[in-house]
Amino acid sequence: MKDGKIFGVVNIIDLFIVIVLIGVAVFGIWQFNAGRGVIGIAPPETREFIISFFAEEVEDFTAFAVEVGAPVTDHGRNVFLGTVTAVEIDDARIWNADQYGIAVASPKPGFSSIEISARLTAQPTEHGIIIAGNRYGIGHSLAVRAGRGQIFMRISGLEEVG
Repeated sequence: MKDGKIFGVVNIIDLFIVIVLIGVAVFGIWQFNAGRGVIGIAPPETREFIISFFAEEVEDFTAFAVEVGAPVTDHGRNVFLGTVTAVEIDDARIWNADQYGIAVASPKPGFSSIEISARLTAQPTEHGIIIAGNRYGIGHSLAVRAGRGQIFMRISGLEEVG
């Protein structure tokens, strides 16, 4: 050792700084990869579901724009909610009081009720399902795009397939 240099070539302080930088780089790479699934972190469990949506009152032209096989998405979050497997269109379910003040269902010309069923893959939870980090459950209200139609609907059913 001569003048603070090893073999008269490398400064001891410079060597120490290089070793520390290499150690920090190795530690950083190890930490970065540890949370990315490289070290055995399992993806969340997913299952197949049939999700049903219901709207009591929608214009006929919108109801008839929904077809089996069309994609279903949550319009507000742009989340894929499956593919339409069934569409049921019936008379609109409008509740009005009759002459005795009792609420009765009555039809509304030009309007229908619609129920859409779709098949999808999602992560199950005790309160419903999670899709792309968004929670959905029975009673959830949302704007649904189904085929060429957009309808404000509620989730009316959620069944696991299989």
